[in-house]
Amino acid sequence: MYSKHTEIFGILGYPLGHTLSPWIHNTLFQLSGYDGVYLVFENQNWKEIGLRPLIDLGVKGVSVTIPFKEWAYSQANIVCTTSKTMGSSNTLLFREGVQAVNTDGSGAVRSITKANSKLLDPGIEKQILVLGSGGSAKGILFAIAESLKQNLGSGKIQRKVKILARNESATKEIIQSLENPDWLGVTTQEESLKEAENYDLVIHTTPVGMKGFGGEPLLHKNFFTKKHTLFDIVYNPLETDLVKQAKKKKAEIIPGYHMLLYQGIRQFELFTNLEVKTKWIKKVESLLLKQLKNRS
Repeated sequence: MYSKHTEIFGILGYPLGHTLSPWIHNTLFQLSGYDGVYLVFENQNWKEIGLRPLIDLGVKGVSVTIPFKEWAYSQANIVCTTSKTMGSSNTLLFREGVQAVNTDGSGAVRSITKANSKLLDPGIEKQILVLGSGGSAKGILFAIAESLKQNLGSGKIQRKVKILARNESATKEIIQSLENPDWLGVTTQEESLKEAENYDLVIHTTPVGMKGFGGEPLLHKNFFTKKHTLFDIVYNPLETDLVKQAKKKKAEIIPGYHMLLYQGIRQFELFTNLEVKTKWIKKVESLLLKQLKNRS
């Protein structure tokens, strides 16, 4: 039941016919007992409409998806470091002014460390291969940079990160925005295949493999072995061709929907100032997986 005290949240974007965010947030409201509701604010004209109607309605915060993440960042008067570095935000909080936060990268890092914390250990002399140089890659690389620095303690970062992407200018922009760290570099398809054994983690951030999206994969099909872990952030379909290739070679797989789950959980924590319990996460994950299986 909703009352005059029920707090309103939602997702802002276009199109939103297939969004799973309401499943995540409304389930968490139910499990936590928080008096909130999460709605879908679908419109292709948000730039013209602006945020005032939502604020007047009493909305407390929104998730923001494509194509409005850059615009959302520009509407805020308080911004987190990640948003500032990326120039985009996936979360807006309407409190004292408009606060912009980006939880995409932290959601990815949480997915990786939950699977295997060694994959982001700065003291291990292994390499991470990031496929793509778009907004998702940028957010994930920023969060990886923060994680490596926070967990270093003393000494130098031993772990290396390489970007394999077609857009050279976007790749350069990412490296510059992270202040050209010596642990971050660029590679090619040929080089990455030759150095395959030096990598333990591959993060795929491009839309190739997504339902209804074609294109050639960046990675050679002979790349994977059982010593690799693949994190493909595409979650529709549940198993992309890249995931199937990696599975054939007995590589470990981090499901793409985990990023959706953990970035959503972080948003919920920002919306409500509650800490999400492990048993709630398990419940939400099982519901999310059920929804994705029904749609595939």
